[in-house]
Amino acid sequence: MKRCKVIALIICSIVVVICTAMIIRINIQFPKAEDKSYTIDNPADIDGVIVKPLSYQICTIDEYSQISSEYSKVKDEKKDKCRIVVLTISIENTTEEVADYTPSFIFVSEELNAFNGAIPIGSGSRHCTLLPHETKEMKLRAYIGASQLEQNNLDKLDSSTITLVYSFYPYRRKLVFSR
Repeated sequence: MKRCKVIALIICSIVVVICTAMIIRINIQFPKAEDKSYTIDNPADIDGVIVKPLSYQICTIDEYSQISSEYSKVKDEKKDKCRIVVLTISIENTTEEVADYTPSFIFVSEELNAFNGAIPIGSGSRHCTLLPHETKEMKLRAYIGASQLEQNNLDKLDSSTITLVYSFYPYRRKLVFSR
């Protein structure tokens, strides 16, 4: 009986050592992502397209319906339980070729840990074609509802740091908006 306990203890010890070694190995190979922030004064360069965060606006459904009819069929009882964040970015092609740009961002409210995808408003297409050295303004929208943020925190969105994240690893690259 004592011999079985010793064998079980040795096997458990070996498993613990192997698991610990695996965890350490993974943490060494894949360290924590490093933050890289871009602002209007320090824009991001994404494959020859300069992206500047210009401004943002937090809207109720009724306010957003003046910009787009996208959420016009939302029921009245749900209108107070969500917000639409309208983000304006500037995109500029710095290459000598036509650039096909498709924005791929995740909206993040840093302090509240609320996030959702951000997609272009209107036009029906997410794709944007830029001629050489052409600059365009693009409006994106992010829906923030009950599944992203508790209703009592919706009013705190305005005081939170608003970002658009476009890369998570090895660098967490984000556009930081100022009011």
